Amino acid sequence: MFTLQKNSGISNVPGSAESAQTEERYQEFPGRKHLSAVVVYHRDSQLTEADRKTVDDDRAVLARKLPKGEVPAAEFSRDGTTAHVDVGIPVRGNDLSFDETEKVTDAVDAVERTVRAGEARGGLETAVTGQAAYTSASAGVMGDANVPLFLAVLLLLVLLLACAFRGAVLWGVVLACGGFGMAVAEGVVYLLGKAAGLTYTTLSQGLLTVLALGAAVHYGLLVTARYREGLRAYEDKHAAMAHALRRAGPTALAAAGAVVVTLLCLTAADVTSTQALGPVCAVAVLCAVAVATTLLPPVLLVFGRWLLWPDVPRPAADAPSVNGLSADGPSADGPSAEGGASPRAAGLLRRRPRAVWAGCAALLGALALGLFATSTGLAADEGFSSEPQAVAGQRLLAGHAPGGTGHPVTVVTASAAADRTLAAVRDTEGVTGARKVAEHEGRALLTATPTAAPGSAAALDGVERLRDAVHAVKGARAVVGGADAVALDTREAAARDRALVAPLVLLALAVCLGLLLRAVLAALLLTGAVALTWAATLGLVTAASGPVLGFEGQDPTLALHSLLYVAVLAAGSTVFLMSRIRTEHAESAESGGSGSGLGSPEAVLRGLAATSRVTFWAGLVLAGVFGALGLIPSVPVTQTALVVALGMLLDVCLVRPLLVPALLLDAGERSWWPGGTPERTERNRVSGIPRPRSPEPAETMSGDLDV
Repeated sequence: MFTLQKNSGISNVPGSAESAQTEERYQEFPGRKHLSAVVVYHRDSQLTEADRKTVDDDRAVLARKLPKGEVPAAEFSRDGTTAHVDVGIPVRGNDLSFDETEKVTDAVDAVERTVRAGEARGGLETAVTGQAAYTSASAGVMGDANVPLFLAVLLLLVLLLACAFRGAVLWGVVLACGGFGMAVAEGVVYLLGKAAGLTYTTLSQGLLTVLALGAAVHYGLLVTARYREGLRAYEDKHAAMAHALRRAGPTALAAAGAVVVTLLCLTAADVTSTQALGPVCAVAVLCAVAVATTLLPPVLLVFGRWLLWPDVPRPAADAPSVNGLSADGPSADGPSAEGGASPRAAGLLRRRPRAVWAGCAALLGALALGLFATSTGLAADEGFSSEPQAVAGQRLLAGHAPGGTGHPVTVVTASAAADRTLAAVRDTEGVTGARKVAEHEGRALLTATPTAAPGSAAALDGVERLRDAVHAVKGARAVVGGADAVALDTREAAARDRALVAPLVLLALAVCLGLLLRAVLAALLLTGAVALTWAATLGLVTAASGPVLGFEGQDPTLALHSLLYVAVLAAGSTVFLMSRIRTEHAESAESGGSGSGLGSPEAVLRGLAATSRVTFWAGLVLAGVFGALGLIPSVPVTQTALVVALGMLLDVCLVRPLLVPALLLDAGERSWWPGGTPERTERNRVSGIPRPRSPEPAETMSGDLDV
């Protein structure tokens, strides 16, 4: 999958974007194309003669090392404190493949070694910036993670997994099965990308890993929890596993189906990297559920009960066995209605559900107010949480050369209108140094240097002004491209995606839940809870980005990406909870329960009790995994990881145990419209299959909870 990655900005924009059309026409011009690696020399006082000799010597060495590159003469600032050399790294175009990105990275590394970038040579500071340096920094961001901190988070995840699975080795078996599923997913995604020409990025790779492992743990928790339940009722481990798959399998498949349908909504996006995330993550989820329901069960059976050590479940010692089933049979007593929450919280849910959901909604709504502080868009130097050489060089260059040095804007126009177009470019505020560099088959190529920092709001405003100016030239048919134009087109495409795909994601989720639950109102309430969770989490991260995290802006794709992952991950827990509530209703009806016995309030609380442990630990593990992803020193990746991790924590600590059950209790039987309450629709559905003994209330609080 790494070989299909394209991390250059031009790879993200749709083919209809003006920057993409400019790149297509730019490729038609003969001769080598170059990416700029700008070597910056700076001294707080004026550059000395020795410094100038160092600049000339480095330039001569670079000319020998890069025979196919361009190494023009150095340019010096007016105050004499700074010099820069614009080294041209040869490329085929701006849309770099994985191999081409590697070559650019190697070339930038060679330049940095030559000029001893990052070292202070007798007070002379040197750094390498420009478009090539930013490309290299983006490609190497995965290797710049804080290794000690990453290992600490990994140890924390191991402890979480051990607690979640209540076994010293069980978690490792599940994780190994998840790793196998991840490898299969990467192979499928690679073949899919080759066949369909999908655009993958570093974020695609990271999310595939996180989702494949996280979802495998999630579904693995379901299967092992049901397996434990079976082992407490059956002497035969095969009968116990059959029980586990019969109970957990359909629920896991239904949850995965809803998740996959929601993920595929991303194929409607304009931003190509976002568009590819849908199939990538859908494949990861499908492989995870396949591993949990086909590979994990036989592995558990091969190793037997000891794999669950130290908490090895066994039937009661004094219960004789009849055909593998404990003779005392499954208990008719289900989990305690208060098992999923404290007695006080359960009592409050029962007495005042409307006050509970109103309070939860108010809290989430208050957190969502942070959305009003949103500043969409990141300048090129704001996309890293660390300071790579590219950012250091941009800082040294600031105020001593045009802000867009090394990030030229390109204009392709008709040759007949080249002079008039060039005049329009020169008259446009925000660019300097405009010139004509080539002509070919009736078209002329113009370049100019933006005066603002690359990717900044001022630079994007300059692109808009420039486009207005050249589009007004009659007969020019001019188009404007370059790094800033790509950033502008990406921002506009992301805005269209938010307006179209975000509602589509919520609609797909509501439809899937409605079909699975056969209940319109419940589906709408649950979808609303997911949307509110996402808004609250995004608002919290947005409000904290500047003051706490030091981020200057927000990636344009953050809102849509975070909505998708919060929605699909919360959807799994929602399906598990509602499935168990339906089962409690049906089994209550079979045993003669009614509104005065196991009616709707009791079934909701019993379903919450039965699923609380699995959904809590699954959410906690997913939050931890996404938190580990946030250690990558890329602001877009970190922001996405934070929103999803906090969304999972809100889901398992507030939304799932309080908001959702309170909404269902307040709506009552109406929540199951039009299918009717499950005790009416499923009275005859529960067959004579023996039910394993359900845990006692005390056990429910601390142990064998499942879906």
